Amino acid sequence: MVNYIRRLVTLGRKNNAVEIQKALKEEFGMSVSDSTMRRVLKKAGFIAFVKPQKPLLRSQNIVKRLQWAKSHQHWTVDDWKRVIFSDETKVNRFASDRKAYAWKLPHEELNSRHVQQTVKHGGGNIMVWSCITWEGVGWIVDVGHRMNSEGYLEVLKDDLLKTMKSYGLDSSKMVFQQDNDPKHTSKVVKEWISQQPLEALEWPPQSPDLNPIEHMWAHLKRELFHSYETPPSSMHELWERIGQTWYAISKEECQKYIESMPKRCVAVIKAKDRWTKY
Repeated sequence: MVNYIRRLVTLGRKNNAVEIQKALKEEFGMSVSDSTMRRVLKKAGFIAFVKPQKPLLRSQNIVKRLQWAKSHQHWTVDDWKRVIFSDETKVNRFASDRKAYAWKLPHEELNSRHVQQTVKHGGGNIMVWSCITWEGVGWIVDVGHRMNSEGYLEVLKDDLLKTMKSYGLDSSKMVFQQDNDPKHTSKVVKEWISQQPLEALEWPPQSPDLNPIEHMWAHLKRELFHSYETPPSSMHELWERIGQTWYAISKEECQKYIESMPKRCVAVIKAKDRWTKY
């Protein structure tokens, strides 16, 4: 039975214990308990893990990611120190992002059955924008759930410029990163960025794993969940907690992930058509 189960998982036919139990019932009429199923899977060499959420990788995006990584693989940490990484994220009042579980062998790389493929975020509780620099986190702002290109432009004019000013950054030496969200690539935003001294960084589609701010978002949400005994009683309290937690992040924490950029480029090149560990 162990070898049969091993084949079910390694061939990608079954992802988790429930699916395997169902297959055993249908194929052999066997009823296997949850504890027995977990014990057999472990005996077969598999480990249980939470499926990470990864963006859907279409063939054209895979090509663009690989091209981008190759064109930036020789950038040094000093080059990446100049980059301001930006993004939006959804922060739930209750930590309700759903988790899914799967089994895999320890040496296996992530493939389609090991991840939850996602599309761009939709609703949520509070949608925030911020950025990180080598000197630390940027200003964080509640952008609402229906921000358009004009609203985003105001965020750049206010919070991006305020961030650079607060750290004494020379905008003529800085590089600004943003993803390919339609409001980011709108004509009005492109025109404004082109008029600024800072340089715009071309960014591959569906590549949050290349953006170190994603780790800052994860840090923010972990702290919001673990540092308080009870959920926020109101949206106002949630916003206060977000600000307190975000601004408590040290510049060393930002630097740790910005320093990983050369490794991220290498990881994309090695992964080819798959996801990276980031």
